[in-house]
Amino acid sequence: MDNQFNPYSSDFADPSAGQNTSGGTAIDFKRVLYKIIRFWYVIVIMSLLSLSVAYLINRYTTRIYPVSASIMIKENQEEVGAKFLYNNAIANPYRNYFNEMYVIKSYPLIKSVIDELGFEIAYYREGDIKSTEYYNPNFPVNILPEKQSTLPYGKSVGITFINQKEFLLNQLNPVDQQKTGKPATYTYNQWVPINGHQVKFVKEGLLPEGDINKYYVIRFTDPENVTNTYQNKLTANWAEQGSSVLNLRLNGAEPRKEIDFLFKFIEKYQELDIERKNQTALQTIQFIDEQLASIADTLQFYENQLMRFKEKNVVANLDGEALRIYEKLENIEESAVQYKVQEKYYEYLRKFLNNPQSEIEQVVTPSSVGIEDPVITEMITKLLKLHIEIKQFQGKNKQENPILQEKRRELATLRDNILSSIITLEETRAIMQQSINQQKRLMESQLKLLPGLQQDFINIKRSYSFREGLYNFLMQKRAEAAISKASTTSDIRTVNPPKLSGGPITPKTSQNYMIFLAVGLILPIAFFILLELFNNKIQSKEDIEKISQIPVIGGIGHKKTENNLVVYQKPRSAVAESFRALRSNLNFYTEGKEKKIFLVTSSISGEGKTFTTINLATVLALSGKKTLLIGADMRRPKIFDDFKLHNEYGLSNLLSGQGTLAELVQSTEVENLDLLSGGPIPPNPSELLMRDIMKTAFSKAFDTYDFIIIDSPPIALVTDAFVLSKFADHTLFLVRQDYTPKEAVLAANELYEKGKIKNMSILFNDIKKAGPGYGYGYGYGYGYGYGYGYGYGKKKDGYGYYHES
Repeated sequence: MDNQFNPYSSDFADPSAGQNTSGGTAIDFKRVLYKIIRFWYVIVIMSLLSLSVAYLINRYTTRIYPVSASIMIKENQEEVGAKFLYNNAIANPYRNYFNEMYVIKSYPLIKSVIDELGFEIAYYREGDIKSTEYYNPNFPVNILPEKQSTLPYGKSVGITFINQKEFLLNQLNPVDQQKTGKPATYTYNQWVPINGHQVKFVKEGLLPEGDINKYYVIRFTDPENVTNTYQNKLTANWAEQGSSVLNLRLNGAEPRKEIDFLFKFIEKYQELDIERKNQTALQTIQFIDEQLASIADTLQFYENQLMRFKEKNVVANLDGEALRIYEKLENIEESAVQYKVQEKYYEYLRKFLNNPQSEIEQVVTPSSVGIEDPVITEMITKLLKLHIEIKQFQGKNKQENPILQEKRRELATLRDNILSSIITLEETRAIMQQSINQQKRLMESQLKLLPGLQQDFINIKRSYSFREGLYNFLMQKRAEAAISKASTTSDIRTVNPPKLSGGPITPKTSQNYMIFLAVGLILPIAFFILLELFNNKIQSKEDIEKISQIPVIGGIGHKKTENNLVVYQKPRSAVAESFRALRSNLNFYTEGKEKKIFLVTSSISGEGKTFTTINLATVLALSGKKTLLIGADMRRPKIFDDFKLHNEYGLSNLLSGQGTLAELVQSTEVENLDLLSGGPIPPNPSELLMRDIMKTAFSKAFDTYDFIIIDSPPIALVTDAFVLSKFADHTLFLVRQDYTPKEAVLAANELYEKGKIKNMSILFNDIKKAGPGYGYGYGYGYGYGYGYGYGYGKKKDGYGYYHES
């Protein structure tokens, strides 16, 4: 009898029981746990369904793989004003590492990679559920557009390579990839119309046997969109703070394609690095070429003049004095060459600095053209360093800041100072050149003392030697610049080549299984919790005690028969035992009285008032007590039906003075039990019950009967129960399991607390749910024998109830 309801327990007999009014809508977790255990198969089914969904997701989600590589950017520490050859500071500038992050993800760089790899064309193989990309970098078919035209970007075509000479083409709707027309057969190297574009399929080798007679979908994507996609996909991070090693990472569905992208990307990045480093060398070569072009014609002129002079005149050797004068003039001309170069350079530098569009890092340094002036060299060095610092601040800060603004002002001031210094340097050069000119005039005056032929020869040779020296000097500098350009290497070094760096990152199969398994477990549990939370029906005695101070007198199990005469027809049943327990518990509330009136009511119809009234009256009658059962529900009289009696007369006739109690009472088949039915339905039942004749009728009835049991209408619908309760020694308020709303019990409790109905207790009716959270076995058939031998030859159902075999 463990965990079974005992109808004789003090919990039901003690009027003080059930005083807990903490109430509310708290969840009974024991009840929830019981439902979970009882409906375990629901949780198992949900878990299996969830795992099936996880399997489908893992099976058909496109797998994304991580591809990574590492590159090192070599650090350069040479001074900006170092020698031009091999160590030119502009050919090998300070590298702004902050800018490298932007260069790496720059649109032109990535666009050049996409164009060279041809990623705007992608092949897909169609499966039963999803399409997967087919990537073959050595695929022998190239697709080319017409000249001055583009590929049909945004469109798709279906293609089947029939053999090595022909292929089948299907025009596709770009939205749903459905075929829009009949397939057509084409040969390679002929123009094919695709959505208004003419393209040519050029075959440059043999197709693999595995690709023949396979259906593919070719998607043409605008290279700009592909470039934007790779800009977003590519990530670059420093290996650690302070290092010059960059980790490149790329995620994609086709790892071979992403590996090829990174290989080509590093190659293009190295080419860009060399191109950036060679910009100054190219500027220097361009500057020198412009100077060479300006003196080449003059040099040719004097060379021709010298040759004609030698042809017409025989001047074998110069005498001692003429040789001395010539050598002296030659030394003076060499100095004049240097000053001529300075003049051209200062003119270039002035134009360069006055041009707002000039890129500072492309300035030609003085040392690159043989100018060793420390003043201008130092100022150009400071200009370059300051420019690099400004770019560094721009890399760090997206918005303007005071330091950046100050650097820019300092750069502008330095630019003005250089321009002012050029004026001073030109003045200095002019003074030195004036000195050279004076020496030249002195030598020329001495030259006039020589014979005429020697004078002419020396003048022609001198003019030629001057321009030849200048030309050779510039050619030497141009050669140095060209050697520097040719010897330039990239500072970008591959540390770890591109490779697959692990298994697929999506889908995360184990995580998906865990998540969906958790969902499969949580959803049904959450459903049970919500079911409990939003269930406003009374489930157990504990539910009643939480919201009401009305004592619970007992519980009646669920009946299995259609007839309400359970106690009479099955006296050994558990329901009969429950009513016997109720009879005993009622003695606690009416002790000291021999003649008693019990009123049976409820909140709403359908809670078992008629069933309870009949069986309570029956169990009292079977104990040898004369009992009168009154059907006081004159609006819906029906209690007579269970006894197979009539309703031609009854309580309504008695209250209206149409007969006496003895005349209107009907005898039932149950010994000691009589019935006063409701009688014909009157127009004013409540007013009839309020008449004094009702009280008189009860007094007369006690002359014959020991107990009067009144079946009243629901208390929440009409006032009849309030009128009758003042005659009752005790009122039974019925609460039906999983039927009576909690609000009805709250309303009854309010009536009880305000004293509108006294001597009231709650009878818990139709108890068919048992287990944790539902009390202790509120059903019937819990092995109560009590000397009746009940339980033998019976079968127990899923709730623990016994039934006839």
